[in-house]
Amino acid sequence: MRNRKVKVLAGTLAAAAVLTIAQGAVAVTAEGRYSEYLQKLQDEAEYTKDEALAAALEDAGLSENDMERSRVELDYDDGSLTYDVEFYAGDEEYDYEIDAKSGKILSADREIEKDFRNLDPDADAEYTEEDAMKIAREDAQLEEKDIEKSRVNLEYDDGFLTYNVEFYVGKEEYDYQIDAVTGRILDVDYEIDDDFINSDTQNTGISEAEAEEIALEKVPGATSDDIRIKLERDDGRLTYEGDIRYDGMEYEFEINAENGKVISWESESEWDD
Repeated sequence: MRNRKVKVLAGTLAAAAVLTIAQGAVAVTAEGRYSEYLQKLQDEAEYTKDEALAAALEDAGLSENDMERSRVELDYDDGSLTYDVEFYAGDEEYDYEIDAKSGKILSADREIEKDFRNLDPDADAEYTEEDAMKIAREDAQLEEKDIEKSRVNLEYDDGFLTYNVEFYVGKEEYDYQIDAVTGRILDVDYEIDDDFINSDTQNTGISEAEAEEIALEKVPGATSDDIRIKLERDDGRLTYEGDIRYDGMEYEFEINAENGKVISWESESEWDD
């Protein structure tokens, strides 16, 4: 009986050893395939990780000496081979998306760590909407005549009284968050909309102006200065999508571009943290 138990134990240990070896082989194979995948991506890229980081630093107006730490990863994003570049300088965090074949900056985000120690929740805005727009425009190195459409809204974010500034230049969209008390830029987001569809070249049932009017009718008092709208293709269907910010409220909508029917409509207070 004892010999039988020993044999059973030995068989169990042997089976476990085979299973462990098999699992290790699978892990090695998976790791090898992942390495091959990364190498394949790198072979397709026209730019290296170092070049992507250098392009991001140059755009940010920084040198390697200004940077504290960084991370660069290569991957596919919506069918495009891109570098995700992230680095830090002081209390600022930078995030870039760069086309690995053309070197073109697709999006950029700069966020400044907020200092909650000196936060005064009762402080009034020291800067006007015009001041906030000017601060954002100068940071983007643009002239007033370059901007096609813009919008500025005052709201609370994490207890900070801030201006949200949005403006467009062609396919480029700029979003700024500016401290209304100090005038300091808290967050910057820049993006090139490659999915942009020119409504003038599409056969839609209603025009962008008509879709804008439909949306504004649902928010009495709101004007074209309060709305952002663009034509998009969703599951093969053309729709007008956008939002309205007016009187402390934000409304998000989607309108059928063929018949003007409001497909979706959502609203929330801009003062909710």
